[in-house]
Amino acid sequence: MYKLNWLVTKHRSHTVGYKTIAIELFFDHSNRENIKCLGDVFPKPHDLLWLETFFQNKLKILQRITICYADALVTHAMTNSINLRKFHIIAGQPKNEAALAHCCTSFNGDLLTFDASNHIYVSRKAYQLAVKRGLFFEIKYSPCITNTAVRKDLVKIAHNYFIKGKSKNIIISSGANNIFELRGPQDVTNLSFIFSLSKDQANCAINRFGRQLFLRAECRRLGKTIMVIKTCGPVVFSDSSEEKNELGNNAANIHEDPDPKEQPSVGGHRYSRPRNDEVM
Repeated sequence: MYKLNWLVTKHRSHTVGYKTIAIELFFDHSNRENIKCLGDVFPKPHDLLWLETFFQNKLKILQRITICYADALVTHAMTNSINLRKFHIIAGQPKNEAALAHCCTSFNGDLLTFDASNHIYVSRKAYQLAVKRGLFFEIKYSPCITNTAVRKDLVKIAHNYFIKGKSKNIIISSGANNIFELRGPQDVTNLSFIFSLSKDQANCAINRFGRQLFLRAECRRLGKTIMVIKTCGPVVFSDSSEEKNELGNNAANIHEDPDPKEQPSVGGHRYSRPRNDEVM
């Protein structure tokens, strides 16, 4: 039943116009029961081979993990984790003000999301620092559809983004658990107006910034990479000295004195400059 619900939801995502989706795995690092294990703290990604086989490369499926934490100890666990490197996107969800400050300044992830029930609001300095680091802020619209109280809290969070940073680097995602909470791109664009976004910002939030987020995540995963460039044809090098000589010859031709035979005439008669022996 669980796989069937996944299949129906992802098929709905494909039919409404999405070409790339991310399946979220939530992990609460603040729960001490989850970090008592001696091995890797973070779980492995979902096995989505059967889902990729069903869509046959018609829908790109990414793996995402959302780490909910309350202190900076999560940094050590993220550094030593092998399972965490298997995820395409890493999102951080702070539970208090200290975790929020750490997430904006030092969190080694790609996305920053909030639980609307915590009532945590980012400051102007932290927001600008996170944008400078390339982090994106997420707004999930599916809780707005199912719960009126959560809708009010999300509108407050989105309005705080507008006040503190002019709604920069905002990404709108569904966070849907079933097919009835999923909306198409055009509906999400219209819905984004209640989040204090303009039309251009709404289009970027569901299209352009999603691509930038994926590219940033890939750069984080690959780290320092060596690139080899091969040419497909002959390479032609231009000699800069010949170009300078041509420019110099053209400039000399422009500044040459005109021919005295071609000097203009005065009063219908050709004017000629008198010689020295003709001057009285």
